[in-house]
Amino acid sequence: MPKMIHTSDWHLGKKLNGKFDLIEDQRAALEDLLRIVTDEDPDVVVVAGDVFDTPDRPPLSALRLWAWASEALIEGRPDGRPLVVIPGNHDHAERLSLNANLAKPNGLHLVFNFEDALQPTVIAGIEFSCFPFHKPARVRAIAEDIHDPATVPTIGDYDYDAAMRWLAQEALRNGEHDGPRVAVAHAYVDGADAEGSGEDPVMLGGAGGVTTSAFDGYDYVALGHIHRAYPLPGSSHVRYAGSLYPCAFDERSDKSVTIVEWAEGPGANREPNVRTVPLATTRRVRVIDDLSFDDVLAKGRRERADGDASVEDYILASVTDRYPVPHAQTLLTEVYPNAQFEQRWLEVAIEGRHDVPDPKEHTMEEMFEAFYRFVEGDDAAMTPLEKELLLEALDGLGEEREA
Repeated sequence: MPKMIHTSDWHLGKKLNGKFDLIEDQRAALEDLLRIVTDEDPDVVVVAGDVFDTPDRPPLSALRLWAWASEALIEGRPDGRPLVVIPGNHDHAERLSLNANLAKPNGLHLVFNFEDALQPTVIAGIEFSCFPFHKPARVRAIAEDIHDPATVPTIGDYDYDAAMRWLAQEALRNGEHDGPRVAVAHAYVDGADAEGSGEDPVMLGGAGGVTTSAFDGYDYVALGHIHRAYPLPGSSHVRYAGSLYPCAFDERSDKSVTIVEWAEGPGANREPNVRTVPLATTRRVRVIDDLSFDDVLAKGRRERADGDASVEDYILASVTDRYPVPHAQTLLTEVYPNAQFEQRWLEVAIEGRHDVPDPKEHTMEEMFEAFYRFVEGDDAAMTPLEKELLLEALDGLGEEREA
């Protein structure tokens, strides 16, 4: 009975809202993942893209965490446990898959190019077709290189559905396994949640979506990109695993991994049994957006006095105040050490009224004198030297215009 664990969107190196370093939260989430892997003892673990959070060079702390977690997952069984990984839109595919050929014999299967994507691999009794995040133009070039261009279906530059459909069906034709067939992909599939602030959007102007029918013929589709775990409407076997921890303030804190099992017996085209196992969250993310700044501070002080551990949560304090709050971030951090101050509306009273001279009715000298009073005060007057320098400058401008 093949059994796999489906995960995605680890986003190692992520900073929440660009401010809070999440490396310790990421390590805690991965430790909990390892606990679940030990309890469930799957035959294979899948990461459906976005191992790291940046296409540029990940920080050393993220690289070390990846090395530790991948080794622990693979070495968790005496005979080794395969780990199947594809790059997502946040990953740099070539960097992620450095030394992929050396890693494969040791159980780490990094599929980062389309040549490998088109050749399914049987791992732990499951036939995997792995489709890294891709640009449709690149898929079109591969398709026309393999086949007569006249026979290749039209794949537009932003037609992710046509590109994924061609990849998925081409891989199916190249497969020969009579057991479960699994597609692993990092994509936005129609019917999914809107892309949250923790993701770089794939859907732009209505383009970028993949239809579920592109994966017809697969027994399970392990998706990455959307950070909530759920099946696509009407397609229980096409599922997102979600991220391992909250990556943005608009994400829910409940996270999980997905367990996929097939009953014993030959033959493909068999739907698996699917369930989720919750992951522990060290710190929740939450938004306080209905209180004034003073009320936020009072609430935090009460919670701190009561010994409420939630004061350590990651908090976005989006206050209702409409006027500037002096030293807001410093005061907020005293009660909520992992909070970020935000003021959505700001009304600034303008003291006094300054008439702006009309250039059609005033000379350049008069306009500059009005600006001088605006900067220095209504009663300010230019010194004789300042006025002399101004006139020299204006004469110079006049000479340039005449030239």
